[in-house]
Amino acid sequence: MKSRRSVATGSGTAGAPGRWPVVGHAPALISRRLEFLSSLSSVGEVVEIRLGPIPAYVVTDPTVAHQLLVPGDRDYDRGRLMEKASVWFGDSLLTSHGASHQQQRRSLRSAFTSEQVDSHVRHVQDAARTLVESWTADEVLAVDELMKDLALTNTAQSLFSTDLTAENLESFRLHLPTLFKSVIFRTVLPSGMERMPTMGNLRFKKAMRSLNGVVGDLIADRRAGSGNGDEHGDLLASLLAAQDDQGHVLPDQQIRDHVMTMLVAGSESTAAVLSWALYEIFRNPHIAHRVREELGAIPSGHALTAADVSSLTYLNNVVSETLRRYPVPFIMRRTLKPVRLGEVELPAGAEIVYSPYLLHHDRRWFPEPHRFDPDRWSSTGHGSITKGSYLPFGAGAHVCIGKRMALAGLTTALAVICSHWRLEPVAGQRIREVATGTVHPNRMPMIPRRLPADDRERAV
Repeated sequence: MKSRRSVATGSGTAGAPGRWPVVGHAPALISRRLEFLSSLSSVGEVVEIRLGPIPAYVVTDPTVAHQLLVPGDRDYDRGRLMEKASVWFGDSLLTSHGASHQQQRRSLRSAFTSEQVDSHVRHVQDAARTLVESWTADEVLAVDELMKDLALTNTAQSLFSTDLTAENLESFRLHLPTLFKSVIFRTVLPSGMERMPTMGNLRFKKAMRSLNGVVGDLIADRRAGSGNGDEHGDLLASLLAAQDDQGHVLPDQQIRDHVMTMLVAGSESTAAVLSWALYEIFRNPHIAHRVREELGAIPSGHALTAADVSSLTYLNNVVSETLRRYPVPFIMRRTLKPVRLGEVELPAGAEIVYSPYLLHHDRRWFPEPHRFDPDRWSSTGHGSITKGSYLPFGAGAHVCIGKRMALAGLTTALAVICSHWRLEPVAGQRIREVATGTVHPNRMPMIPRRLPADDRERAV
């Protein structure tokens, strides 16, 4: 039996201020999540907070975070956050641990080959071209909403290729944000509140029913139409053809779990990163100039490959800096046995929090952390990055299996957009960070301005 009320011991343990009766630090984690998490680095190396009555221990030091994550699986499972998320992610890479997680990674390697990455790059380039060709110069764009549509279209197209319908896409667009926004609330509030008949819980259940129906039908139709559907060459085909260690194909329920995970991870997070990257590129003219200068080396109209986008050194640095500046707020683990983290002894069943946002904004590891500086990632600057301080894709046994595909897709979309337009931030608009399962802008109005004719002729 896991003891969730056991407390840590050791000289490194410190308690976070601002604890409320019954709900603990839930108000701070809901109303001022980023500020609260960032403040904990000054409290201690491992800081105790309360999720309702449940103690959790926030790791604020990169060395301790690295110790937690690498290799990780031996002493920890995925914790309360993924336990809550398993309602919609099921038994997938995101929620599993140990032998199950390792077997799933082996089964899914075929979904993230070089060929699949190149296919994803082609989908992203085509969708981004279609998007930018629809814009009208000097008319205000809601860039954050456009990036949500672009990211969702790219992810769904890579998953389902020709099976995808406009109705499917609209269902994803309508219901995925409901699932994504609910994850933090269900984690920080006391257990049992997700069963109350609130409007939020009712919306969540409706979204789950709708998405399960759409994804289930797509899987069933592919099975019925062409077996494993290898001729489609998409991610669903790879999932249908995947086998476990005993040579058995994956059951439809597990395929559904993987599809739901990819849809959420590949759309919501990607949209936020694209929005922030465009904001930072175009509010810093020197960054925009260097991006366009680098893109000039790619032949106009060229069908991009993963190798092409990986050669865009400066634009890839922009992506790395965006992932540093605007990462996910926090992720959790749970101890499977008594462990020692830094100077703290934790019992079995202890909930642990590590926060990429906290680590990425600690001035000890990243001087002037709120300054957007792609040159942090240059050949001279990258070597000074402290191990465990930069975790946009996790680390160790649970490092994101789709990391290469995600980075290639982000760079491709930015390359297309930046080679076609200059986006001007709307004056007087306050752009705020909003933290749900990721950090996204409250709004992102920008005005597309035409590039000089010579630049437009060289558009990617």
